[in-house]
Amino acid sequence: MATIAKITNGASAASALNYALGKDQPMHEDTERWLEEHQLARPDELEDCRAVAVGGTNGIDPTIAKEQFKTVQQAFNQNKRRNQVLRITQSFADNELNARNPSDWQRANDLGCELAGKLYPQYQSAVYTHIDGEHHILHNHIIVSKVNLETGKKLDERKGAAVERARTVNDEIAKKQGWQVIAPVREHQSKTEQDLTKKGQYSYMHDLRSRIDSVMADTSASDFKTFSARLDQSGVSVSIRGKNVSYAFLDANNMKRRARDKRLGTDYDKEAIDNELARRTRERTEQQLDREDQRRATELVRDTAEANRQVEQRKRDTESREPATKQSGQSIDRLTIATRQTEQATRNLGADYNRQYNRKRRLRDRVKSFANYVRGFTDGLHRFAEQAKQLIADNRLYQDVASRFKADMARKEQAQHKEIKQDLAKRTAPKPQKQQPNQTYRHNRGGIQR
Repeated sequence: MATIAKITNGASAASALNYALGKDQPMHEDTERWLEEHQLARPDELEDCRAVAVGGTNGIDPTIAKEQFKTVQQAFNQNKRRNQVLRITQSFADNELNARNPSDWQRANDLGCELAGKLYPQYQSAVYTHIDGEHHILHNHIIVSKVNLETGKKLDERKGAAVERARTVNDEIAKKQGWQVIAPVREHQSKTEQDLTKKGQYSYMHDLRSRIDSVMADTSASDFKTFSARLDQSGVSVSIRGKNVSYAFLDANNMKRRARDKRLGTDYDKEAIDNELARRTRERTEQQLDREDQRRATELVRDTAEANRQVEQRKRDTESREPATKQSGQSIDRLTIATRQTEQATRNLGADYNRQYNRKRRLRDRVKSFANYVRGFTDGLHRFAEQAKQLIADNRLYQDVASRFKADMARKEQAQHKEIKQDLAKRTAPKPQKQQPNQTYRHNRGGIQR
């Protein structure tokens, strides 16, 4: 049946949307090879994405949902608040929707859009369909912006109520599809624990879950080592056996208690915890990259603006000197006339010839020097304009490099996560047990011999 696997809050809308779309990010669980083996290919528009189908509600285009979410957040002054989005994971059984059938990819996405529209009709939602789970089961990542499109207020919903409401609506959709509806079990409770809970008495299982929940609520815990150390500070020791986790602690009655993850519920098994911790690491890395990119972009914009300001100032200075240049030209004309008159006077006054000639030569030198200065200033202005154009081109090149750097970091992180997971699986694989020799029995007249 279709199930709601998890509902969590996301501090950054951009981080959640980037992960769900998976632009330039490799698929998990060797899905690329799995697609080749089954002769399947992602749609052309999603060939470099983890998502194999995308959709949205309230006019959302999933490829630019980050900008659309941000526009609404800024319009209602909600872009600085924490927990910007709600993340819903919706999964489908293999006998309902088959990942080996590409037509079921879009069908799964349509059902995810239907769920988001019924749950949050006044909020923006983007839906991304993935097939890169452990068993290549179709599942949706539904990202809901918490800003109400009508009131601008932020969604405030208790987590438990949100989960119950989502499962109810999801069951209704499953019934319409003719699928079997089974109540999901996320938290295992024994009959004894149920009786203690009804009576309001102490339950060490509930105590253990509460301690684990308190540690997971601290978002600074982003790896299993930190998670184990924080639990140890809370009095809970963690031991790992293969893919299973065991928890041990002293309960309120000072009795030593031990419980495996499966007894606590699937939210407490190692895979669920690893996935949540890995998501936090990715989110923190992407937020750091976003801050670095924003800082560098701000510096480039500021430098470019300063360069433009200097160009404009020099242009204004040049324009302010134009009247003086014109006036100098008129003076030159008048001086030329005076020079002709002086030449004529020189011819008449032979005694004053040398004095008038020297004055004319000095005047021409000054005019030539001024003309050279104006020409040099104009050339300098042209060179500065070319430097400003080059600065703008460098800014665009930097943005391209920053984008490729961010994509390389994401690929490196995915490769490291995969390598760690493989190494952990190899180290924790159970050792093969020795087979016991077969026992044979023989009968004789004296009785039975072994």
